[in-house]
Amino acid sequence: MKFKYLLLAAAMFTCTTSAMAQNDTDSEVAALKERVAELETKEQKSSKFKAFADKHLNLSGYLQAGVQWTENADPSTTFYIRRARVSLSGNFLKEKFDYRLQVDMAGSPKICDLYIRYKPLNALNVQLGQFKLPFSLENELYGPTKFEFIEYSYLTTYITRNNAKYDGISATGRDMGLQLYGGFIQKDGFSIINYNVGVFNGSGINNKDNNSSKDVIARLIIKPIKGLSISGSYMYAETKFGDDNYMKSPRWSVGAIYDVRHWIARSEFAQANFGGNTTNAFYALAGYHFERPWSVVARYEFINDELDVLNEDRITLGAVYKPFKFLRLQLNLSYTMNDIAPEAYRNTMGANLMVSAIF
Repeated sequence: MKFKYLLLAAAMFTCTTSAMAQNDTDSEVAALKERVAELETKEQKSSKFKAFADKHLNLSGYLQAGVQWTENADPSTTFYIRRARVSLSGNFLKEKFDYRLQVDMAGSPKICDLYIRYKPLNALNVQLGQFKLPFSLENELYGPTKFEFIEYSYLTTYITRNNAKYDGISATGRDMGLQLYGGFIQKDGFSIINYNVGVFNGSGINNKDNNSSKDVIARLIIKPIKGLSISGSYMYAETKFGDDNYMKSPRWSVGAIYDVRHWIARSEFAQANFGGNTTNAFYALAGYHFERPWSVVARYEFINDELDVLNEDRITLGAVYKPFKFLRLQLNLSYTMNDIAPEAYRNTMGANLMVSAIF
């Protein structure tokens, strides 16, 4: 009889232990499921944020630095940092709107671009803020990480307000304003007729207007076939000097680009009248893109004016090496002829090596 009780007690103990073990297992499974659900929720939130950031918060930038050597009566060699820019951009509302904020931290930190665009139609778009002037081809269409040379042409530097030599404004080719732009007659993925019409302060970047006049710019680009662009642009400008003096400086340009898989050819001529001082600038370049990563280019250019503020011709040979998407090396050799400089400085040889780190 006692043996029967012992068996019964053993059976009850086994059942109780089994039930407790089962309860523990159920608890562990429930906790595991809860943990998995938390991880899935976090992953979903992370994926949603990544998708939002990829569309609305694109961070990019580049650093350009190098060494430059100049040989004339006063030879010099210098290391330099040309640009250190960070950009935030994105689009929203089904890509009808986009924006860009670009800051340059080389030298004195400054805002280069800060604009918003509304793009309801291919033929009509609106851009408001601070951005590149739609004058000529090179200034707006060829950024520093795409441009074939280290130094921009005389035309872009002096006529399109990258240097203050003539009108007192050095503004990286940018200004604050409003422009309408678009294209008509679609063919093979591009518009045959393209236009820009804009009104700008005319006082440079990060500055309020200092007079009652506004700069007006209009540009027309015709693309008859793929790879070929022919353009003409006009700019009316008034610049304030001192308290009461204004300088009118209307200017115009014509140019063409032929850019196909391997070959690039581009040329522009511009004329400006800076308060009666007629200034002419011209460049022509040609280059060949080998199968990645090499390109070679050559350019001839000149600038001159009636008052002999500048009278220079320059020949530049360049090579571009881009082994990776985020790395670009450029070497330029130049020969400059200055007819109005002292005899010892009229002919100058130069070499410039620049590295661009892009992210």
